[in-house]
Amino acid sequence: MSLEEYKSALKAGQRDYRAHVARGQNPYLPVLDDILVNVNIVATEPLGLVNMPSESIVGTKTSGRHTAFAPNFMPLLDEDTEFATKWSVLCDAHLEEGIRNPVTAYEFLNQFYIEEGNKRVSVLKHFNAASIPGTVVRLIPARNDSLENRIYYEFLDFYKLSKVNIVQFSRPGSYAKLQKMVCKASNEEWTDDDRKNFNALHTKFRQQFRALGGARLPLTVGDALLVYLSVYRYTDACDATPAQIKENLAKMWDEITVLTKDQAVEVVLEPQSESPLTKPLSGLSKLNIFTRPSELRVVFLHEYSEATSAWVRAHEKGRDALANALGDRLILSSRENVDPQVDAEQVLEEVAHDGADVVFSTSVRMHTACLKVAAQHPKTKFLNCSLNTPHPLVRTYYPRTYEAAYILGMLAGILSPTGTVGYVASNPIYGIPAAVNAYAQGLRSVRPEGRVLLRWACLSDPAHPLDFSDRPDVTLFYARDSREAPTFHRDYGLCQRLAGGVIRPLALPDWRWDVFYTEIVRSILNGSYEAADTGKAINYWWGMKSGAVGIRYSEGLPGGSLQLLGLMETQLHSGLLTIFPAKTYAQGHTVHSPQKVVYTPKELMLMDWLDECVEGELPTYDQLSAKTRALVDICGLDCIKGQTDTLTPPAKK
Repeated sequence: MSLEEYKSALKAGQRDYRAHVARGQNPYLPVLDDILVNVNIVATEPLGLVNMPSESIVGTKTSGRHTAFAPNFMPLLDEDTEFATKWSVLCDAHLEEGIRNPVTAYEFLNQFYIEEGNKRVSVLKHFNAASIPGTVVRLIPARNDSLENRIYYEFLDFYKLSKVNIVQFSRPGSYAKLQKMVCKASNEEWTDDDRKNFNALHTKFRQQFRALGGARLPLTVGDALLVYLSVYRYTDACDATPAQIKENLAKMWDEITVLTKDQAVEVVLEPQSESPLTKPLSGLSKLNIFTRPSELRVVFLHEYSEATSAWVRAHEKGRDALANALGDRLILSSRENVDPQVDAEQVLEEVAHDGADVVFSTSVRMHTACLKVAAQHPKTKFLNCSLNTPHPLVRTYYPRTYEAAYILGMLAGILSPTGTVGYVASNPIYGIPAAVNAYAQGLRSVRPEGRVLLRWACLSDPAHPLDFSDRPDVTLFYARDSREAPTFHRDYGLCQRLAGGVIRPLALPDWRWDVFYTEIVRSILNGSYEAADTGKAINYWWGMKSGAVGIRYSEGLPGGSLQLLGLMETQLHSGLLTIFPAKTYAQGHTVHSPQKVVYTPKELMLMDWLDECVEGELPTYDQLSAKTRALVDICGLDCIKGQTDTLTPPAKK
């Protein structure tokens, strides 16, 4: 029987050999000694006896027998050789009582290379062993800027806490993200039970991922698992059966495959002016049929109530405008006081089950619940009021706040008696640094030596109040978004502090939610919503040109200043004004430049640095409250979460 097994393994090895030759690749096992020729190994670490994931065993330590195996560790030598005889003897031993003696190996960049025991590995891989025991020595290379090296050093930090080596990632920041998803603090060590639970989940998930064709995707099992855990809670995933995992994974397969695309997020900067149904069809487009519903049931979900939140009142005003514009074809309703952590998932499930066609959730913190429910209800369209979330299941919408911030920065510079103005940012999430820096650019367009003093509404610091009353030189400032203070006489915007601490509002950015709701619902009614579906995540990020962003000025402002600001707004409407120059200096006089001529939407969303005229800094994750951390975990700046997005353009020095 063992000879028949060898013949089967030999055929598998020959197939793998031919496949590598056809691709112009090395058809034998990689040799670690050859790989390390130009590598600076700075440390070795004996790991003792380790269960090595079978798929992470990729080569041999020396070149002695590497041509006897294909890259998949299957044999290449004929069945009448001594090698085949020894392989068959090991096969018999495995079938009778199991191969018990561990191999010896070296680990380099989280992959294993066998020093002694290549045939044992070959036999065990032939029988699809999930892991193989071995006495392992880790070889640690010097740090460098390569993607592989960065991910490996993140793995080393993760391994110190977890002692888990079965999960691999292709993207930086993933190990830190996994640590959070398994409900562990950033420096918390894993228990034996933690490892057992995770290993069991990883095994179940790996089987179902591969059953659905995951092995053909340029992703690791870990990459896909992170996406899965962003929708399904870790504890629920651990308790799920393999069949349940497969069913859930199939429902969210688009979420997985979007990771294989170079640009996972498609940013829509303006409403679509023309329905695809009104355009002449040609070629393959004639095969596309876009249905136009005669009536839509649209539901709005709010974290707070209209009575207690200016934010909710603004969105309800947008809902009223939607009713006036398209009410004869809509059934509108709203739900208030939906807690994102407690009952959002249940409420979303209820409205979807009751036949909602479209659900707008106006709280960023509801995004995770939206993802899970959207996977279960593909016929319902879910949208969340947030920015830059790479999930095709839930589209997002948000105004380009940096455009209004630029205009208000100009006004602050015109009116400030000192040239030093304030800015109160809300939370360290996507788009906020771009707004702060745009405010600084507006200030310096009229006051080249101007300075911006930055403070954060999410941090409690009595010594540095948000009205800047501790700084006599700062009498003008951009105030925080006061979403939960309806009795306050202003919501947000540029303010002036007068004698006696009286705050005078000067100009308010106007987020026109009615534009978003009317245009998005209209696109669903005319079919262009479905036509825009390319399998990517879609973010609606509209600005002044679309009318989604405006500014309301108080009475009594200088007429000449308003005329200048009106001209700047017109330039923004027409796309003729570039807010950020091609060479911008960040704090520390570091030059930042866009990858091309102007900053792309992605670069603006991911901007995580501050203009050199800004006094202040980004908060750290540890400084944030639990509520703010939940927000940051969804759409916070990657540098705050301890992550690095590979799409972030590097600073040019």
